[in-house]
Amino acid sequence: MTTSFKSAYLVRGAIAAAVLAATGTAFAAEEETGSSYDNYVYFGGFYLSADKDRTNTKKSGDSFGYQAGVGQRLTDNLWVEGQFFGDTIETGSSNGTDYYQTGLGVDLQYAFGQRSEFTPYLLAGIGGVYNDVPGRDKITPYVNVGAGFTKSLFGLDALRLRGELRAVYDDYSEGSTSTDGKIDYRAGLGLEMAIGNREPEVVIKEVPVEKIVIKEVPVERVVIQEVAPEPVSVDDDGDGVINSSDKCPNTPAGAKVDGNGCVVEQTLVMRDITFEFDSARLTTNAQRLMENAVAFLRSDSSARITVAGHTDSRGSDSYNLKLSRDRANEVRDYLVGYGIEANRLQAVGYGETRPVASNDNESGRELNRRVEFRIQK
Repeated sequence: MTTSFKSAYLVRGAIAAAVLAATGTAFAAEEETGSSYDNYVYFGGFYLSADKDRTNTKKSGDSFGYQAGVGQRLTDNLWVEGQFFGDTIETGSSNGTDYYQTGLGVDLQYAFGQRSEFTPYLLAGIGGVYNDVPGRDKITPYVNVGAGFTKSLFGLDALRLRGELRAVYDDYSEGSTSTDGKIDYRAGLGLEMAIGNREPEVVIKEVPVEKIVIKEVPVERVVIQEVAPEPVSVDDDGDGVINSSDKCPNTPAGAKVDGNGCVVEQTLVMRDITFEFDSARLTTNAQRLMENAVAFLRSDSSARITVAGHTDSRGSDSYNLKLSRDRANEVRDYLVGYGIEANRLQAVGYGETRPVASNDNESGRELNRRVEFRIQK
């Protein structure tokens, strides 16, 4: 390498002093936690306690029915659901033919949470029902109100148990022998299944910025160095492919690559991504390590990552599941905050359900407390 120097001279760069207002504002983005999907389908059954005025004997038999629906999120807590249902009202052998109902309706549900973990909700809705009664067939409107709950199964956001109670007013009358309208009661149980992923909302927070002053700085000497050509054997990212042949620089340490130096689909355990005690906040050291992941995602635009959080077995199942989700979301937020497209990233938490070592000793628990990058192409 040879080095040449310009003639020694004093370069005084006149940099205009600029003062930013002390009340200036910077912004940081945080993702709200919530359900991982906006749409679902529902299938279930219900026990029907029918209005006793359904028959002349005032002894309408109770029975079972079925229900199916499709739901859509309107706001964070408000959902709309279209539904189809049917049931048979037992009249008893002495009363002749049983009665049949088939209906269509729409409900609004207000959920006290994000439908993950145990989430109660209230509902109200309207619709129409066909009452198939010998000699008195009618299509009548109905209204219903009720309450229920959803609860994820097996730690999966996309599969939930759902139970509910409804009071249904059917504007059906049987003539002069019956009062107008019937009130039936239903107790239902079924499954909700996701049919789409939710695009997370972002909350913008204002952060005060201290005053910054840029001063004029004298430069004593300018040195221009001639840099020798890079040796052909240099492999900066250590993936086994030299720089001159590496089409995907900035490969994460330990990742498997193809002959061009680009990562292939795999699960990469990020051992050094650590968090503050009993918290989802990244440590300062972990934030520095995350810069490598940002550089990798910027250089390989075809890569998509699912961030998976895991914990050891200490603490309750529900607490560990929530903590693992929060930590996975924190890593995803960090990447989005550095310009990585949100649609390339997904965050999931598995709590203590997928250990890779024994939880009976500290070394095993340390291995189980991990963040994994599932790289997809």
